Amino acid sequence: MANIIPFSFRGALFSGNHDFANGGNVFKLSLYVTNPYNTGSTVYLAGTGNGEVATTGGTNYSVKTLANQAVVSTTAVASIDFGDPTYANATFTASFAAIYNTSTVDGLANRLVVVLDFGGAKTATNGTFTIAFPTINTAADAIISMS
Repeated sequence: MANIIPFSFRGALFSGNHDFANGGNVFKLSLYVTNPYNTGSTVYLAGTGNGEVATTGGTNYSVKTLANQAVVSTTAVASIDFGDPTYANATFTASFAAIYNTSTVDGLANRLVVVLDFGGAKTATNGTFTIAFPTINTAADAIISMS
C-alpha cells in the first residue's frame, strides 16, 4: 500500500480550509497499527476500534502537534514540511500515521490531510520512536508537495 491523500483534501485546500503557513492552522499526527482510512475518508478517527496506537496498547504514545511548518513554493512545485515528531521512552508498534488539521474552518475540524504508510510495522521498545520526514533538497522532496 502507499500513502493516501484523501479526495476531500484537494477540495478543502482549494476552498481555503487549510492554512499551512506557520501560525496558520494546527496540524496533528496520530499513529496506527492498522489503517482505518481510504481515499474517501474526510476526518481524523479517534476512539476505540480504529487501530490507533493508544487503543491497542503501548506506552508514551500521544497524538503529536506538528511544529515548524514550512511552506516552500518554486516555479513548478509547492510543498509543506514539518519537524520530525519524536516519542521518548516509547514502547509501541505503528504501521501508519495520519496528519490532520484540528482547526475548525467552514464548520469542520479534524480534516484529514494525508495518511502515511510506513511499509510495515515499526517498533520501539523503551526507546525513541521518530517519524523522520524526508530531507528537503528541493520542494518536491517534502512530505506533501504539489506540482
